[in-house]
Parts: sequence; structure tokens; C-alpha cells
Amino acid sequence: MESIARNDPQRRLLIVDITSTGHHPSYIRWILDAGLAQSAEVILAGRTQLLEHPEVLASQSAFTRFPIAVPPRLDGLLANWSGLGLIRGSWMIGRLYREVCRAVARTGRVDFVIVPFLDDCILGLSLPREAFGGIPWMAITMRTMFHYGEMGVVAPPQRFAGLRRWLLYRALRQNSMRCLLTIDPTLAAFAQKRSEIFMRKIDYLPDPSTLHTALPSKPAARLQLKVPLEACLVVIFGEISARKGVVFLLQAAADPRCSDRIHILLAGRCRDRERLVTSEPFRGLEAAGRIHMVDGYVHGAEERQVIASADCMWVGHTDFYGTSGVMVLAARHGLPVLATEEGLIGYMARQHQIGAIIQPKNRTAVVAALNRLVEQPEWFARAGANGASAFQEHDPAEFQRLVAEKIGIGHP
Repeated sequence: MESIARNDPQRRLLIVDITSTGHHPSYIRWILDAGLAQSAEVILAGRTQLLEHPEVLASQSAFTRFPIAVPPRLDGLLANWSGLGLIRGSWMIGRLYREVCRAVARTGRVDFVIVPFLDDCILGLSLPREAFGGIPWMAITMRTMFHYGEMGVVAPPQRFAGLRRWLLYRALRQNSMRCLLTIDPTLAAFAQKRSEIFMRKIDYLPDPSTLHTALPSKPAARLQLKVPLEACLVVIFGEISARKGVVFLLQAAADPRCSDRIHILLAGRCRDRERLVTSEPFRGLEAAGRIHMVDGYVHGAEERQVIASADCMWVGHTDFYGTSGVMVLAARHGLPVLATEEGLIGYMARQHQIGAIIQPKNRTAVVAALNRLVEQPEWFARAGANGASAFQEHDPAEFQRLVAEKIGIGHP
């Protein structure tokens, strides 16, 4: 593997991404803070929303910003989830990344490229003989699913699964691709079972999350958030959207069969805030004083308050089959989860016994799980302890060590 040599100011490392939601900003920050700048000029190419995201601004490392102007046509495709839209978007994003690499290379040699999220650009990076003209590169995949059936993950057949598999194999066969990191333990296990040499390029990357070693007390946190101390508090954290099953949780909490000790905290940015807060379940819970909000991007002291105040985290995603950074955040802090039975969330929650497994669209089942949280706190406490033990390796420092090792730089 080619390395980026220490103390060589001519060496340059390019990180390229255009997405500023989900895992992306945190992953970018952790890569930036992996000690790479001690050995190379680090260039982050991204659109303004990413370059100005609080996570990126919080980086303690030196790096060069390279703004990306996303063409309007591509911007429209990013919101198009039709089959044709996904294919065209994947090609155009990959092509944009190649153009960005060439533009950066015109200002000086590029020695290595990191693509933090391969899944949305795999078509544009897999079809060329070498994605970046022979420049060594690595990527992270979070949504590869073609292997789910063979590995026991509950999910419907993925659209274009055969094409996605072919594209992934084509990328792995590129001489310039040094490695593919996956946050999916089942993909890493699948790769180990395969005989193809290029599958050895796949390594498991435990999906990292920050561990706050100093949290406020639960009474102090709830006082700040105006949550009664006697409540059983279920938290939805991060981007609040239909995909996270927020509607189904609110419907179950507002159901007359649900204990009135159940309170809900929405901590994050609401995708469709007006529709949510005017919905009948929200208004009913609001009238009863059983719903609370921390609106906007939650980090720092607010994040610590939310974690300290929670009894349980909701990861009842619907029509989503990857893993969840919120699940990892909860597990690292010893918080149990209410987890969908499907996808990697369900697979890992069952494997590690970190909470109650539910069908989010089954209101009776969700109500029963919420009442169980009230009635069996010891069971949920054990589930939280299971999570804290099972997810110890899901640490940003381990993520940074692995990325630096794959590039050929020693992590400090």
C-alpha cells in the first residue's frame, strides 16, 4: 500500500462529500481529527452546508476547504428516490467527485482520496477503469444490502441488488482501491466467506459514537428540559422524520391504552415540523404535558442533557434497513432501545439484547413495549448494560486509528 509519508509537505489527501446530514458530518470530523494533517495537506471538498456544519467547524485539525457547487440538475436528483432517479444521481455524484479530484489535482498532486459515503456515488466511481485516474482511494459503505438474505438480516429484497453487487465488485477490483470499510458486521462476515481475493479489501468499521464520560444527573437534566422526574422518557434523537417512525411512536403514546407516565422527547431537527406539531397525537400529548422538544441541531451540553434525561431511545425506523448512529449513541451510554425488527437495527438489537424489538407500524405492539418500559425497568436496565458492554469498540478513536492505518499513516 502506498503511504502518505510523514513530514512531506508535498503530500496531499483529498476528502470529498456533498451530504451534510446523517452520519456524514460526524464522520468527516473524525477523519479530519485522525492526525492526518501531521503528515499531509488535508483538503475537504464539499458543498457549503457541509463545510459550515457545526461538526466540521468543531474540528481541531488544520485542513483546506474546497467548495463544491452542486449543479441544479443534480440537486434535484438528490431528492428523487425513484429507481431512475437513484441511478442517475449515483452516476452524477460519482462523476462530480472525479471532476473535483481533477480540479484539486490542477492545484497540486493528489496522493490519496477518501470517499466517506460510497453508496450514493457507486455507479460513477465503479464504472471507470480507475475511479480517480489511478490515485489510491478508499471508501466507507453504510447501505450495501445485497447480502442480507444470506446473512439473516430481515429486509425486503433491495432494488437493483444484482446491479449493486456487480458495481461493488467492480470497484473492489480496481487496483487503485485500497480498502472498503463497512459499518455492517454482516457484510464483513460475508466477505470473509467469499473466495475472491478482492473481497479481502473489505474491513469492518464499528460505527462510532462519542461517549460522554461526564453527564449531568437525571434530576438536573430533566429540570433543564422541563421533564417530570417521575416520567418514563422515550427519546427520538437526531433528524426527526417519517423514516424514523415518529408518527407511529406518537400515535402509540397518545393511545388510551398507554401509561400516562410515558413522555416523549423530540431532540433534533424536524423534517416536516408544521405537519408534526399540528397532528392529533402531538396535540393530545402536548395538552397532557407529555411531549417535549429540543428543536434544532443537538450537540454539546444539550446532547448531554438529553442522554442523561432519557430512559430509552427510539430506533423504530420504517422502510429503512441500515444501522443507526442513534442506536450506537444509546448503547454506548447504557440506554436501552425500542428497535425495529428489520434491517441492521433489528439484527444488532437482537444479537446484543439491547432492548425491546417492535414492529413500529403495529400500534398495539408499540403500546405494549411502552407499558413494559414502565412496568419492567429492571429488564430495560439489563438491556442498557448489554449495550454498554457490546458497543465498547464503537469509539471514534478506533475509527480514526483504522482510517489512518488504511491510508498508511500512524494515528497519534
